[in-house]
Amino acid sequence: DAAQAAGIALTMVGVALIFSQVAVTRLQWPPLRMIRVGGCVSALGFASGALADSVMMLWACYFMAAAGMGWVFPAFQALAANAVEAGEQGATAGSIGAAQGLGVVVGPLAGTLIYAFDPRVPYLMAALLLLLIALWPAPARQ
Repeated sequence: DAAQAAGIALTMVGVALIFSQVAVTRLQWPPLRMIRVGGCVSALGFASGALADSVMMLWACYFMAAAGMGWVFPAFQALAANAVEAGEQGATAGSIGAAQGLGVVVGPLAGTLIYAFDPRVPYLMAALLLLLIALWPAPARQ
């Protein structure tokens, strides 16, 4: 049943996000490392999703993708907060929230459009973008 499969997939995402948040507090990695590792883990999950041949494999892929994103999200917020003055942090946090909200709207719309080419393309596109972010050169220290 599709509704049950979707519900389990969303549960896997939620559980993965919880586990990754626990790991973030224990690992105490700097934000850039969390983005690099989390982006690669998430990219692997999305790329594997393109190859999933069963619903259980797809659930595992969603779990992996969400676990990686659970490291990327807080690292991005930390980098943004550290890049501005104390008085600008509220506006920065609001901008990040708005950007994430925009992603929740635009992502599925874009995914639906490219799904028409091949059902694997949205997963592969997400993996490619995450790898690009994870492997992007670090800015020179100032």
